[in-house]
Amino acid sequence: MTTGLSPPTERTMALWSIEFHKTSNLHRYAIAPYRRKPNFLLNDRALWFDKTMNLWCILFCLTALPFVLPVVNSAWATVSERPLAELKEEIESTRIRIDELPLRLIRESGGTLGFEATRNGDGTWVEVELRKKQDFDTIVLVPTVTISESKEATNYGFPERIQVRAYASAKDKTGALLFDSVATPLDVLPNQSPVIINCPGSSARRIRIIVHGLPNYREAPLNVFSLSEILVFDGNRNLALGKPVTGPSSTEHRPLWGREYLTDGYMPFSQPCSRDFTDGSYCRIHVPPDSHTPASITLDLGRECPLDEIYLYPVHIGDNFAVFHKTALGFPKQFKIEVSKDASFSSPVLIFDSGAKDYPSPGHRLACFSANNASGRFVRITASGLPHHPQLEGSSLAFAEIEVIADGAVVSRGAQVKLSHKHESSRLGPARLVDGMSSIGRTLPVREWLTDLAERNRLEAKLDVLQAELQHRYLRQSRIIRNLGWSIALIFLLSAVLVLLQRLTRQRQIYRLRENLAADLHDEIGGNFSGIALLCDELAHEDNMPEAHTSQLSTIANIARTSANNTRSLVRFLESRGVTGELLEKMQTMAKLILAEHVSEFDIKGEKYIAKLAPKEKWHLLLFFKEALTNIVKHAGATEVAIGLTVTAQRLTLTISDDGRGLGTDSPRPVHLAMRAQKLKAKLIFSIPPGGGTTITLEKKL
Repeated sequence: MTTGLSPPTERTMALWSIEFHKTSNLHRYAIAPYRRKPNFLLNDRALWFDKTMNLWCILFCLTALPFVLPVVNSAWATVSERPLAELKEEIESTRIRIDELPLRLIRESGGTLGFEATRNGDGTWVEVELRKKQDFDTIVLVPTVTISESKEATNYGFPERIQVRAYASAKDKTGALLFDSVATPLDVLPNQSPVIINCPGSSARRIRIIVHGLPNYREAPLNVFSLSEILVFDGNRNLALGKPVTGPSSTEHRPLWGREYLTDGYMPFSQPCSRDFTDGSYCRIHVPPDSHTPASITLDLGRECPLDEIYLYPVHIGDNFAVFHKTALGFPKQFKIEVSKDASFSSPVLIFDSGAKDYPSPGHRLACFSANNASGRFVRITASGLPHHPQLEGSSLAFAEIEVIADGAVVSRGAQVKLSHKHESSRLGPARLVDGMSSIGRTLPVREWLTDLAERNRLEAKLDVLQAELQHRYLRQSRIIRNLGWSIALIFLLSAVLVLLQRLTRQRQIYRLRENLAADLHDEIGGNFSGIALLCDELAHEDNMPEAHTSQLSTIANIARTSANNTRSLVRFLESRGVTGELLEKMQTMAKLILAEHVSEFDIKGEKYIAKLAPKEKWHLLLFFKEALTNIVKHAGATEVAIGLTVTAQRLTLTISDDGRGLGTDSPRPVHLAMRAQKLKAKLIFSIPPGGGTTITLEKKL
């Protein structure tokens, strides 16, 4: 659209300039104070909202408190605890120590179970008779272990409270208290592990175990007390092995339960061996079916000495052969152990004789026999009732290791071994019986082995506590992160709600302020300007009014009308009514007034997109347009001006070109135009066309 504009008079131009500056001063002194100090114009509702902001903040804090407090408490607990890296390091060191200890192998096996007593009552006792007063330093209680159908091992009949008393003689009725689990609680409960009671410097003839807090016996209304073995150590010597046992009651169900089984050496664990690698060390001899020579193994210890104990290690085949676990491969059903000072066994000392009855097969467990301090150099094991050979005709006799203990030490290591029959393999010869290796690993002293098992139980319980603590720390960290996330989300949500409410309230306040200001401008200032114009018109039509005064009154009336029109335009902008059409119309009117003495054209494209501008932006655009045209009239000395306004959905471009003297390279750019462009957040470009003059380009993204 192109509009031709007629030139106004020079006086009209001056009057318009005065009016423009008045309007600018009106905007500066009437509106700016309200922007700096809006609280003076707030209505009652806005003031009420400000007073209740503290309540909103308190409500916000109370709402966030359930989420924030756990985070703070967890963070404080984390700070007060030891570092997580230190906890992980302790867990790793505990695992390494456990891996160094012997395994606690508990499987279905042969052999006896131990001692059992059922009774109507909570307390009972059992006593070991050492036959004479002896010194000792350690008592070991081995719990009875049962294996369920799901292969889970659990303690059976182990009491909650244990008392150990030592009696110096057969007539001693009071004894001395060595241990009480109430006064000295156990470090950990025995989880299928031995209980080590250290009592250095003690001596006794009788040792009594008094128990309370017995568990229930299955479904019956009875209490049960059970132990697999009691060991009394003086150094590495087990003084209780094979000693008589007494007590008020006992389940006698041989070969499983019996008083004597409490000191027979059978324990629910596998053999006392370390975790060293072994290739299945054992020796097995083959007895043909037509042989009339009894199968025997004879050890020459090299010197005569009083013997304490003799250990027979059964052959451990492997985990997949459950039947051999129960029967022990090649272990004799009937046998006897003799000690002699000469190789001919002319006057042997009988250590053990199973007689005509079958000896309970130890399975994979260690078979222990007390030598009762018998003195000798030669030890012979004579067997009958041998099990059938698994591959050949006839029977077999096999052991993984034979140990003879004297004064707490193994004296059979490297001894000469004589077999009654040929052994099966040159690789598995008789030397395997005295090499210190069983079919599981390197053999250990029984006391050391039991101590290691108790230590393993303690470390495993400690590891469970450490892992539970680590898991608790991880779960707490997870809760901290989750609560922190919820807290942040809640804080963000409540903050957004508060900001939105406050923004809406401020917008309502600003809108009411604009309405009040627009009403005041329209009713007061606009009405005053209109009244001034009417009064001037009336005075100008007086008959006796001089012509010079009439002209001045006419000028005053025109200025008042122009000011009234400008006030109405400002009111419309403040009220945001009809600003789109008013903007274009106002720009055309301004161009017609300001460029009245110039040849000009005004081209407008895309006027439908003007509505995308905010009212404030339209007002700043109008003032920028006024300032640019005024500068051209005052300073450019131009005769022709071309104006182009192009608006698209994405961009607004205003171009004003003149043929004046132009801006020199050293000439300062108009400051007011730059300020208006900055308020519009638009890009301002000054250029000099080849034909001279100046082109002002304003570009703004929509």
